[in-house]
Amino acid sequence: MQARGAYRDLELLHNMVRIRRRSTLGFLGCGGKIEKDILISKIVSVRFKKAGIITDGYIQFIFEEKGPKDGDSDSNIESDENVVVFRSGQQKAFEAIREAIEQKMTGPGSRPRGDSHFDELVRLAELLDKKIITEDEFNRKKQQILGL
Repeated sequence: MQARGAYRDLELLHNMVRIRRRSTLGFLGCGGKIEKDILISKIVSVRFKKAGIITDGYIQFIFEEKGPKDGDSDSNIESDENVVVFRSGQQKAFEAIREAIEQKMTGPGSRPRGDSHFDELVRLAELLDKKIITEDEFNRKKQQILGL
């Protein structure tokens, strides 16, 4: 599954997400790596902002060990190598790929067998307290974990 963004493309593979820079403009604005592979098992949360009529949207991958710092805002989101920015016309493809990624994150075999639903909810609550994920992200993941 693939989604073409403003400067980067996103590809969902079996057990990883690949972010690929397309243009020189993407290189100047979004870091020096041409391609980055992210194991789905390392992703804690997927942050998603819908595109507006005149504003871009984005999909961002959050890791437990490296979340947004205090003071992070949408103004510097494009410099994050774990972000793919998209336009409103590209949004449906990114919504579909986000859903597929979240399914892989919560599906069978996505977590070590020792983790219980309670342990995962506690871990997510800690991320919420640290403001690494938003309350909406917490609630969405909670519903997925509990199968609601």
